[in-house]
Amino acid sequence: MTKTLSQTLRALVSIFSIALLLYIMRGKYPEILKAFASAKVPLLLLALLIFAGAAAVASVRLRLLIEAQGIAITFKETLSLTFIGYFFNNFLPTSIGGDVVKAYYLSKKTDKKAGAYASVFVDRVIGLFTMIFMAFLALFFAEEGIVDPALRCIIYAITFGSIVFIVLMTNKRLAQKFSFLFFMINPIKEKLKKIYEVIHQYQYQKALMFRSLLISFASQVLFFASLGVVILSIGSRIPVKDLFIKTPIVGMMSLLPSINGLGLREGSNVVLFGPLMGSDKAFAMSILWLLILLCISVTGGLIYAFSPQFKIKLKELNKGAI
Repeated sequence: MTKTLSQTLRALVSIFSIALLLYIMRGKYPEILKAFASAKVPLLLLALLIFAGAAAVASVRLRLLIEAQGIAITFKETLSLTFIGYFFNNFLPTSIGGDVVKAYYLSKKTDKKAGAYASVFVDRVIGLFTMIFMAFLALFFAEEGIVDPALRCIIYAITFGSIVFIVLMTNKRLAQKFSFLFFMINPIKEKLKKIYEVIHQYQYQKALMFRSLLISFASQVLFFASLGVVILSIGSRIPVKDLFIKTPIVGMMSLLPSINGLGLREGSNVVLFGPLMGSDKAFAMSILWLLILLCISVTGGLIYAFSPQFKIKLKELNKGAI
């Protein structure tokens, strides 16, 4: 019941955000269509390749974290899992998350089940923390008026929450004080405790964590570059500084409850990039960016459908998730 309510609320947030954005942009549809028509396909293909490159770099990080658990895995396998994760996140957002899928398949390769789930979880945390930290840093370089005060407060709040979360993950004594929360999810509390124990051990592998953070920053920069090329494809240019300031903030807004950021991401792009390139082109850019994301997701779907090692029914996947 709780899961169904959560899924419904997320869907409503995305639907409302999209409807509101379409209403706000109602007088600019001709300009938006003109921006779409002017988009240069070669540049869009380049943006798609750069996006895929960013996913590949992120896969290197995932592989390092998995191998740290003593689980043998190839780069090809982690790359496949990364693309499959995009597929599940974007086409099946209300049933099985991409991270759960990756962890589930990893757990099928080894008897170190907790290590499989922990490595995927830490990979996600590093990726999110990198983006949050970049958004936080971007605020120090943003001139007054570029970022709305309310948005600043949201970013500060999420950054603070992220720091508290990481402290809990790395300080076992402090985390034990909140162990009563496990009783709220009694059916899987023992498994979660095992996963936490494994996650806690990552803090002692400082060289690994440093390398993972560097790889994560490189991956994020490539994602930013991909968006920059999309902007160029519709004949607009924005300062690189603004790209680095505003893209992480868009990513931050996408973390809020919704269907994988749908609606919130597009609205944030219009609000933040509209003053630099016009709201019509910002809207067109956000849709083209979404199409690139969907292309990556379709690729993941094809890998899932045609790779023998991934041919597991969704029902079995649901039962096997933690």
